[in-house]
Amino acid sequence: MNYPIAVLLPGRDTPVRAGHPWIFSKALAKEPKPAPTNGEIVLVQSAKGDAIGLGTWGAGASIRIRMLTTNGMAEIDKAWFVEKLTAIDAWKQAHLPAETTGYRVVHAESDGIPGLIVDKYNDVIVIQIHTAGMEVLREAILEALKTVFEPRAIVERSDIESRLRDGLEKLEPVVRFGEIDKLVEFKEYGLTFFADVLGGQKTGFFLDQREARHLVGTLSKDKHVLNLFGYTGGFTVHAAKGGASFVTTVDLSETALELAQQNIKVNGFDPEDESQFLLLDADVMTLIRQREIVGAPYDLIVCDPPAFAKTGTQAENAIEAYTKLNMECLMRLGPGGILATSSCSGRVTPEDFKSMLRIAAGRAGRDVRLIAELGHPIDHAERIAFPEGRYLKTLIVEVTNIIK
Repeated sequence: MNYPIAVLLPGRDTPVRAGHPWIFSKALAKEPKPAPTNGEIVLVQSAKGDAIGLGTWGAGASIRIRMLTTNGMAEIDKAWFVEKLTAIDAWKQAHLPAETTGYRVVHAESDGIPGLIVDKYNDVIVIQIHTAGMEVLREAILEALKTVFEPRAIVERSDIESRLRDGLEKLEPVVRFGEIDKLVEFKEYGLTFFADVLGGQKTGFFLDQREARHLVGTLSKDKHVLNLFGYTGGFTVHAAKGGASFVTTVDLSETALELAQQNIKVNGFDPEDESQFLLLDADVMTLIRQREIVGAPYDLIVCDPPAFAKTGTQAENAIEAYTKLNMECLMRLGPGGILATSSCSGRVTPEDFKSMLRIAAGRAGRDVRLIAELGHPIDHAERIAFPEGRYLKTLIVEVTNIIK
């Protein structure tokens, strides 16, 4: 095929060849003539005229090209997606934990398909399209997904703010193929969960916290556990299965807590057993400032808030908010108490997050040791050449002493 040609400035091909998927407008020596339409496939050439690969064009955007290939020419069509999806899924299934049927098949740039998210909940596929390039290729993507996975249904959840930055509109959730009930059942480390793929957060469940949930479960035996920002009870179920004596789940959404009840029940527990569970409809930031929280004292606190910083300008305020929140959590833990705290703010680096927790511990008068430091799970694996894709950070610490 004859693709529009974009030529790079001298030396600007090196990061692209090393695997970085973005080409910024300032890296271009010459833009294609005539100008490609938003999302159109373009051929990228080095300053010497070598063909580097193909990418999608972002008209007027700072990220002008998002690379799809760096190993020669290829037609980006259904066949290309079938080959790509088959290879990615084979690798991920080989590395996933046993008895896990809910996972991320495609993690956008980190899996070599910028702008596309594909999550699999058993026999249901959920996609998100973030960029104009993937918008143009929607039909090829859908047909490839049908071929590779033979799903019962495909749902599109492109109801996301990031589309606006690429000149696209937010879309209402829609079933693109097949039929679906509201909830989809899947497995995680042998536990059963329901995902609300049409109305829930993200694509219906926070798949990226799988390893943190599992680890919390192993630390929960005989403990009173407080699950803040508990959503649909993922940490709650793992804690209960791990032998927690009591679990409080706090979330502002009644709908989420109703689904948490179902997730608890399907795993063999009674969510209405007041001696083991408390589901609390409350604002965490207001609740945590109270002197005593219902069910206290707690031995293990999970703090997994939504992103506090979505832009670079919000990072400083986000770190202060994380500091206050984690200080309040630590103040409620005595020696031997455990805090599992997370941040999904990409603008807050792992180094910033660890520094924040050090300050929070100091303000709380707690000396803590680090038990575990978690990043992305295997199905969200970070691409070394693309540090911009890093966002998730979880620290699990134990209080060793109270400093007076």
